[in-house]
Amino acid sequence: MGINVNMDYSTLFGSLPGQGSSNNLMSGLSSMLSDYSSIRNGSYGKLVSAYYKKIGNENTDSADKEEKASRTRNDNITDKSKAAEKKQYSAISSNAKSVASDIEKLTKTGDDSVYGKSWQTVKDENGEDTKVYDYNTSKVTNAVSAFVKDYNTLVSSASDVSDLTTSTRADYLSKITKSYKNELSSIGISVNDNGKLSLDKDKLKEAGPEAVQNLFTQKAGFGYKVSQAATSLETSATRAASSSSTYSRSGLTNTDFSSIMDSFI
Repeated sequence: MGINVNMDYSTLFGSLPGQGSSNNLMSGLSSMLSDYSSIRNGSYGKLVSAYYKKIGNENTDSADKEEKASRTRNDNITDKSKAAEKKQYSAISSNAKSVASDIEKLTKTGDDSVYGKSWQTVKDENGEDTKVYDYNTSKVTNAVSAFVKDYNTLVSSASDVSDLTTSTRADYLSKITKSYKNELSSIGISVNDNGKLSLDKDKLKEAGPEAVQNLFTQKAGFGYKVSQAATSLETSATRAASSSSTYSRSGLTNTDFSSIMDSFI
C-alpha cells in the first residue's frame, strides 16, 4: 500500500509530547526510540536489575547489621548474667568459709578457747566487786552471735542457685540444722521457717557456756556436721564460680581448668 502524500499525518502524533513544536516532536520521538532501543538490547533490563540488586544488598546489609547488633546485645546480657552468677557463687563460698570458721571456734576446747576459764570480776550479792574463776560468758555469747549472723548470711546467698551440687549441699546444711532444732532451742537459738536462725541472748546466758560447749563439741554432733557441710558447700560454690567463666566472650576457653579437674578427683 502506498503512502498518500496529500494526507495530513499530524494527528498520528497528536498525543506525543511537544506537539506544538517540530523540535519538541523530534525530541520526544528520539527519547522514545532511545528507550525502545534500550529495551531491545537489554541495557534497560540490566539497569533495572542492578537497581534492585543494590536495594537488595542494602536490605541485606541492614539485616546483617541488625543481627550483629542483636548478637552483641545478647552477648552483653550473657556476660552480665555470668558475672552476676560468678559473684553469687563467690559470695556463697566466702560465707560458707565464715560459718566453718565460726564452728571451729565453738568446737575448740581448752584454756585458749572461748570456753577457757579465767579470773573474772563480778558483782556479789551485796553489789561489791569480787573475783571468781569462771567462764567468760561474753566470749561465748559473741562466738554464738557471730555463728548465727554468718549462718543467716550464707542461707540468703545460697538461695535460688542454678548449680545442682551447690544447691544440694545448701539444702543438706539446712536439714542438719533443722534436725537439731530442739537442741538449739535449749541454748536460745531458734530455727525459723525460712531456714534462718534467731538468737535469744537472755536464754543463751541462762543456759550457760557449758550447755553451748556440750552442743557444739559433741563428737559427730551438731558442730561437727555443720562444719563438714559448710566446707563441702564452700568447695562446690568455688567450683561453680570458676566454671561459670570457663568460656570467654569470644568463645575461647580460659586457661584455668583446676576447678574442672577437681570434679573428677
